[in-house]
Amino acid sequence: MTPPNWSRLMPALLDFERVPGRYRVALREPRPLFEHIDSVMLLAAGRPVVGLPATPTIGPELHRAARFFVRTVMLRPGSGPFTLLGLRPGFEPAQLRHHYRLMIRLTHPDFEVAGERWPADAATRINLAHDLLSSAQKRADGTLAPTALAGVSMRPRPLLPRPAPAREKAGARGWSARARLALAGTGALFMAGAFLLMGPRGHEGSLSVRRVSPDGRPASTPPGTETPEREGPPP
Repeated sequence: MTPPNWSRLMPALLDFERVPGRYRVALREPRPLFEHIDSVMLLAAGRPVVGLPATPTIGPELHRAARFFVRTVMLRPGSGPFTLLGLRPGFEPAQLRHHYRLMIRLTHPDFEVAGERWPADAATRINLAHDLLSSAQKRADGTLAPTALAGVSMRPRPLLPRPAPAREKAGARGWSARARLALAGTGALFMAGAFLLMGPRGHEGSLSVRRVSPDGRPASTPPGTETPEREGPPP
């Protein structure tokens, strides 16, 4: 790997922190940072970097600017597995392990710098990117096509509510049609029985029918249809 040109890398890193909107990160700008992303990650993690000029006054600013680049570019929402781990197609397995360990250490809560917060899902996304690149590497013998894993969502899938069973849905809507029909039939039978029990009674508790003339008066009983009187017991 070619050593970085610090006369270009340091100004680009500091300028990106000051004015990040000036650069199109989707087109890998600023280029010195993407071309030497290993050095940027080492700076962000506080590790020694080969060839870095001894500048005690600007050292803390470089570390802060490097962490800003990792947080806003590599861990930005929607970034793919290559961007998350700072890799390019054709990477070596040792490079994958090295970048993965750097990112895990960098985003660990124990190494968090005061006033700087990493995304809450940083560790989850880093682990997922590592798993995806590792499995793809095994299938392709260490070589990945430029479009491999393109469009893979790095966000965990939300848990969808399980649909309620059919019985629960019917209960939520109320009584079923069969239950309503049975209830209506039971009510009709009950009302009919009550009407019969509460109607007029004749001799010995039997139901009787009264004849009514057209003018509304009780009609006379035809001969031969009189109800015989009940005889008492013999003396």
